[in-house]
Amino acid sequence: MRRLIAARAGCVLISVLALASPACKHRRRPVQRTDEPMFSSMISAADPREAVQFRKGFYDVEANSWRWTGKHFQVALSPPRQTGKGVQLVLRFALADVIIKTFKSIQVSAAINGVQLAPQSYNQSGDFAYVRDVPSGQLSGDSVLIDFDLDKALPPTDSDHRELGIIVSQVGLIAK
Repeated sequence: MRRLIAARAGCVLISVLALASPACKHRRRPVQRTDEPMFSSMISAADPREAVQFRKGFYDVEANSWRWTGKHFQVALSPPRQTGKGVQLVLRFALADVIIKTFKSIQVSAAINGVQLAPQSYNQSGDFAYVRDVPSGQLSGDSVLIDFDLDKALPPTDSDHRELGIIVSQVGLIAK
């Protein structure tokens, strides 16, 4: 038994010395910090890896492709790496018939780090994209918070306790 323990200790010592040796051809990879999430610049409502970027006002994924929002919602995005000609904010969404039948129109607006972007009104149901140029000074750092607001949303009901606004499929920052 003593020989077995001594042999294992010797193997462990040799392994440790081999890893510490400068002649060792294998270099240790830097440790990836897991407490700091890696954000994407374009996120899909259905991708579970990007769920942490949907910060406030989003409900669970439906039909494996989209999420309802409330009246106010927020995302965290990473700025695109190349921003030579500028950057645009793109929100791809759908307006349900019930929203248009109830309100006749709905207005979408956004703010990046507190800087308000121009609103857009929509007066029919269907698929849309809210696209706005982003002021260059708003993209410093590894991530940026984007707050969206709707002027109207359906209030909760007895059968659905959610406040319903628009149906989001994608949101992101893209280089022009």
